[in-house]
Amino acid sequence: MIFFSVFFRTLGFLSALLIFIIIINLVLYFSNELEKKQFVMTEGIPSSNNIIANINLNGPIFNNKSNVLGNNLYDYINPSQVKSYLEELKELEIKALIININSPGGTVSATAELEQIIYEFKKHTNIRVYFFTKEILASGGYWVATTADKIFASYGSIIGSIGVSGPSWFYYNTPTSLSSGIFGQTIETKEGIEVFNQNAGDGKDLFNPYRKPTKDEIQHLQNIVDDVYNDFITKVSKSRKIEISNIKNNIGALIYSSNQAKNNFLIDDILNYETLIKLIIKENEFEDYKIYENKVSNSIFENLLVKYKDENKDKYSFKNICRNLETNISVVIPIYLKDC
Repeated sequence: MIFFSVFFRTLGFLSALLIFIIIINLVLYFSNELEKKQFVMTEGIPSSNNIIANINLNGPIFNNKSNVLGNNLYDYINPSQVKSYLEELKELEIKALIININSPGGTVSATAELEQIIYEFKKHTNIRVYFFTKEILASGGYWVATTADKIFASYGSIIGSIGVSGPSWFYYNTPTSLSSGIFGQTIETKEGIEVFNQNAGDGKDLFNPYRKPTKDEIQHLQNIVDDVYNDFITKVSKSRKIEISNIKNNIGALIYSSNQAKNNFLIDDILNYETLIKLIIKENEFEDYKIYENKVSNSIFENLLVKYKDENKDKYSFKNICRNLETNISVVIPIYLKDC
């Protein structure tokens, strides 16, 4: 009797343990499957085949392959992430796409990459793409918006900055001392420090802060900026049907209110998100619809974890990202982001 009692107790314990392990594995499996899905239905009739997708994008545009900053503390727009969004939307067989964007711009390389990603998506799906902003659609953000079929903005938003900023060359004339303290770095100048660099090739020490740039170097950098600028305004001209001369001479690289942007043909209309949904339903003659949006994590634990990573990996800190945006060789970004 004792043997059978111990045997059945042991068997019961092992069976319970096995069932517990199976349940844990099932939970992990389904959790992983859910995490793979980046979009969730937020509105509409579940049985409808008329899917309107909404991608929420926020922050400067730049490449970050490590994805360390993908959280609510440091918002940014990563072209690779947007590409994965669009791949999932292809599988959902959406009928219309809203790109709900709030961006002051970004680096040229990332901006051009994002533009190409959206262009390829439109080319292979023939889906109408609507850009919409509630806050800022400027510089590199507006560059990307040239892929849209239509551009809309809510009242009070900022549009424009159709221009290109190159990096600034800071020259410290004959520095005598450099020091760091609680108030930051200081540099005193008056013929005292000599700097010797080993470089091969004219201009290899570009942006050396201890020598003045030559006229040829300044012109060379200006040519780079001009090349990118010409590409930018050509895209805007073609997309918005605005004469290049009008962009150069009248619109310029200024930022505009939503009313001013509409008067300059930079956007199609001023409306809110709800009105935009109604407009899309009317234009596409949907009898019913449902909306899918990309999920945004609100996990406090995740945010704290990423913040810890940022504090312990200086190369990924937001401060260094801003510094990178400042010094990139040709940056499509308005001046007000340079103090981010």
